[in-house]
Amino acid sequence: MKAYPIGLIMGALLAGALAVSGQGTSGQSVVSLGEVVVVGMTEPAGVGTATEVQGDQAELRNRRDLAGALALAPGVTLTRVGGRNEIMAAVRGFDTRQVPLFIDGIPIYVPYDGNVDMGRLDVFSASELTLAKGYSSVLYGPNALGGAINVLSRRPSQPEELDVRAGATSGKGWESAVRAGLLRQNGYALAGVSWRERDYFRLSDDFKPVAAENGGARENSDSRDIQIMAKAGWTPGGGEDELAVGFVRQDSEKGLPPYAGHDPRVLPRYWRYTDWIKNSVYAVGHKTIGQTGYLKPRIYYDTYENTVKAFDDDTYSTQTKRSSWTSVYDDYSFGGSLEGGGQIGERHQLGVAAHYKQDVHREHNVGDPWNTIKDETWALAGEDHISLTEWLSLSAGLGVEGRHSLKARDAETGDAFPHNDNLAVNPQAGLFWAVTGGVVRATVAHKTRFPTLKDRYSYRLGTALPNPDLDPERALHYEVGYDGRVAERVRGRASIFYSRLDDTIQRVNHVVQDEEGAWLYQLQNVGKAEQVGAEIGATWQLVDGLAGGVDYLYMHRKNLDQSDLKPADIPEHTAKFHLEWAAFSRLTLVPSVEYSSSRYSLSNSTKVDGYWLCHLDARLKLTHGVELYAGIHNLLDENYELDEGYPEEGRNFYVGAQYRF
Repeated sequence: MKAYPIGLIMGALLAGALAVSGQGTSGQSVVSLGEVVVVGMTEPAGVGTATEVQGDQAELRNRRDLAGALALAPGVTLTRVGGRNEIMAAVRGFDTRQVPLFIDGIPIYVPYDGNVDMGRLDVFSASELTLAKGYSSVLYGPNALGGAINVLSRRPSQPEELDVRAGATSGKGWESAVRAGLLRQNGYALAGVSWRERDYFRLSDDFKPVAAENGGARENSDSRDIQIMAKAGWTPGGGEDELAVGFVRQDSEKGLPPYAGHDPRVLPRYWRYTDWIKNSVYAVGHKTIGQTGYLKPRIYYDTYENTVKAFDDDTYSTQTKRSSWTSVYDDYSFGGSLEGGGQIGERHQLGVAAHYKQDVHREHNVGDPWNTIKDETWALAGEDHISLTEWLSLSAGLGVEGRHSLKARDAETGDAFPHNDNLAVNPQAGLFWAVTGGVVRATVAHKTRFPTLKDRYSYRLGTALPNPDLDPERALHYEVGYDGRVAERVRGRASIFYSRLDDTIQRVNHVVQDEEGAWLYQLQNVGKAEQVGAEIGATWQLVDGLAGGVDYLYMHRKNLDQSDLKPADIPEHTAKFHLEWAAFSRLTLVPSVEYSSSRYSLSNSTKVDGYWLCHLDARLKLTHGVELYAGIHNLLDENYELDEGYPEEGRNFYVGAQYRF
């Protein structure tokens, strides 16, 4: 086992940041607690490197979970892992393993496979969602192959706050949430709980019944989600210095609807998640040093527990067949980071960071022994934002990242796997040119993703051969773009991007036969691909009380080594349009339309059709802080799929009331 001197490195970074802080002379503001951006990007010359979705926007359009809220952002498409009933947000075709999720700068994921079911996470306590695509700050740390997502949690803005909501949805669904906060000169406290539950979701009337699904109420589609959060902060003197501690618990249960497609090779599975529990405890801080310097320490401890039960049939009551079992995960991860920076002279704004974490996966099928796998990951990063002229700036960054296995045992033989390591070096640079009303940018970034524990060690229910020697996936991103004013009351954005992907992890069939003669596959670094695309969009408010926005995304990804292997979950064309109309002084209507072209749902060339979705959301403000809200989504009852054989919800409604104090 290698010993990485993380404590020594973090101490050196701390000393460097302290030295830097005394050199600045300007009043450059520091970023807020939990925020991670490209250094210097709070200046006008940094506009366009990240996209934001405000929590109030998600609330207005009834996007209750994280996936739905992120889907409001340009460049984001929803994807579904139908067999696990997981909904995720893909960023320009990169999935949640390749675009890590952070909450207040703390990484959120399942230690075993790097994914997270965004449909479970409520955004009731989120103030802002920030999305970086391709060119993301190296200060985020490892595995940001395609970008990064950071969710900033709310903090009180008034001495006393109370926010309560309750409502109903189609499918015999109910929801409620309450959040209360206190704000004082030297600190604040916030606590809340949200609850969502439904018996089923309804399929479109155009769905044609199959053996495992007769239409109407979707089989085994019930779910329950409870989120509890608490956060307290100390702000000595009421200034920018802050220390906050927080706790979040996500307690969920869900059914996994059976396969309802037409591929005879896919048999329906009768599975349920009887437990899906994630606990997070964290502390984050922000300390100003001198006039421009800052330090941001972060530490966290996360646990993830789930229980999946495979049943004999659609009664979900017996487990007597060989194909039936109960699988239990009991994972945890812990780690921390130290970020610091400040201004050096008049032209340089520097940021540095060090990260360390351990991931531990523990699993067993009931009746079998436990198996434990451990990894550690570290990263060092630095960025410099250089003001070349009043209108031209350069941002350069470098990240060095490593992964080392600590413990891994072969679940079949009981033998220990040999230790394995990965190392990655990720440079990037961006040039930003301020023009009248906006910014033109040109960026290049090299990014990597380390293979997960599941990538390296899983037998995939007896169908695959582990590969502990997998290398990191690599991507080289190029982008040019513009963000700014294009006309009076109109802002526009446009970008063209190209990505080259190497050593992508792909399935290789017929690697070896098992004892019964069945061929096993293996994940290997054999993939090479390229992706070209463009984004264009605009937001406007042409008259008072009427605002809107439109976004279009074109993507084309091609496998270079296996042209017959189709890229999954990447529609070539997606478009979004919405209007926000203050129809009366207290009534706001938001009609919206989404379009997605066809996509390959699996790498075996199974294709699903494109679709159009129409929605209408409404909110009525009454007196004394009371609001009523209602809406209809999928207004035209479109029958569509994100993953072949797993149809999405048909026409559905919601209604509710909210009180703010």
